Amino acid sequence: MRLARTLFRRFPRIGREVAAHVAPHQGYIDGVSHAHVTGWVCNFADSTERVTHEVVLEHTNEVLLTAKADRFLPGLKELGVGDGAHGFYHRLPRRLSQAEQDQLRVRVVSNGKKLARATTVATVYQPLAFFIMDIVDNCNLRCPFCLYNYEGVNKTNLMTEETIDAAVRFAPYAADGAFWYSCLHEPTMHPRFSEYLRKMPPMERRTIFYTTNLARRMPDEYYEMLANSGVHHINVSIESLDPAIYERMRKGARHRIFKENWDILLEAFRRGKAPPKLRYIMMAYKANFREIPSLVEHLLTERGGSEIEVRYTYDEAHIPTDFKKSEYLDDDEWLWLRDQLAHRTGGTVMLSMPPGVGEPKVQPSSEQPVAPEPAAAEPAAPEPPPVSDRDTPPGFLPGRYGMRLIWNGQLEVRRVWGGSGPPTPSEVLLKTVDVRDIGDPEAFLASLPI
Repeated sequence: MRLARTLFRRFPRIGREVAAHVAPHQGYIDGVSHAHVTGWVCNFADSTERVTHEVVLEHTNEVLLTAKADRFLPGLKELGVGDGAHGFYHRLPRRLSQAEQDQLRVRVVSNGKKLARATTVATVYQPLAFFIMDIVDNCNLRCPFCLYNYEGVNKTNLMTEETIDAAVRFAPYAADGAFWYSCLHEPTMHPRFSEYLRKMPPMERRTIFYTTNLARRMPDEYYEMLANSGVHHINVSIESLDPAIYERMRKGARHRIFKENWDILLEAFRRGKAPPKLRYIMMAYKANFREIPSLVEHLLTERGGSEIEVRYTYDEAHIPTDFKKSEYLDDDEWLWLRDQLAHRTGGTVMLSMPPGVGEPKVQPSSEQPVAPEPAAAEPAAPEPPPVSDRDTPPGFLPGRYGMRLIWNGQLEVRRVWGGSGPPTPSEVLLKTVDVRDIGDPEAFLASLPI
């Protein structure tokens, strides 16, 4: 194909002849399960063609379906596969046995060419990129940098048992660590939190993760249960080992109580048979950024950390102005922090810096007028209405969805972005339903547009 591509550029007619001679249809099967098959196929002799292919069972020659490979798959264009719209994602017309999955083939209709299976093939039907829920709508702290505006929040609403029972049915369709028991709020505020964790079947607890501030006293039974739970991982929030800085950043927490809880957690994890991985999350500010490099080392070597994430703060309007002025880092401070953490490679330490930090700044020339200051941001526009199947822009993942569930059972089903340089928004709403009204989760997933 390399020869054909060279001839395409210099001698198009000869290039087409050579490409046809060397079997121009190329592609792979990337995933096969009882419910779906996905992959790509392209005619490199004519990349405008959307290749008609059929999905068959080789031992019986049963044709399950026939379709065109016309789905945009993120990454294909970057690999030189036409315009990227040469993917396919098919739900199968019936549930396949394991033997049938092994016999499944995809072949080009025009010449019978069979696609090879990729080196790594997804063999589980996991259409959920994430399932995010909050079993409460409140937090025990009021941190000055919190993304959520708790002004006026004076009560805690709790997810009911009926709702959590309906939610955990979706766990088999999510990858490890992709089923969130918390997103914006503190899940341990739910008086039945431990019970709700146990509602997840043991074999599916590897999908669970949640974030906690470890600032509430919990019974010893909670830590023992967690250490033997098989939960995938938990995030623990911490900015500093200095009590004064910790309590200023984690408003409402007491460092002494946090430290006691932390020690109990680590001891339980040492004894436990199936403890979650322990990740730490910290926000970087002027008050703590000089401490962060040594704190990272301490967390990794002494406090059981598997990963550390250092974050910047989204500039939400409700965050106090004086906090922003006194605590937000400037570019040089971010770059210092980046350099201090640079030796930690392999994904153990992740530093999330504000957009544009470290990028070259374009200086206006004498012939280039200085751009005016941007106008004040307009209020956020309401989210667009749900979209139909083919209205979704290229770059959103076919057959993959994100779900967001709040305490009252309202479930938002969204398309999720899979390309590079995500647009705004990076999710597109498909529908909103009550999770308790969904009878069969797999049938519900099969009803969603691809």
